[in-house]
Amino acid sequence: MLEYKVARDKRHSVPIFEFEDKSYALLGEFLLAECRNFGPELISFLEKHGGQREEFAGNVFRVEAAGSHAKVVNDLTDKECMMKVEDLQSVVRAYMEQVNSGK
Repeated sequence: MLEYKVARDKRHSVPIFEFEDKSYALLGEFLLAECRNFGPELISFLEKHGGQREEFAGNVFRVEAAGSHAKVVNDLTDKECMMKVEDLQSVVRAYMEQVNSGK
């Protein structure tokens, strides 16, 4: 389970996930850039992932899922971070709950 804190952008009331492990900082950027637009589709992609190598591409980031792990890649900078598919799914769900609640 990934540890994070949720902050809010004061002007736009957008949730900002700040991960305790700084190696997941890219994941916070991914959530801001892609999940507000593609959250439901991304959750569906992760739920249906059958273990084969599959890819989900957004505007700036892509998710490469293979086996039980997923890699989030920023296509502009080539930065990436790796995590379990179930952890990514959990974080995307939590982010979408924050977006939908507006809190």
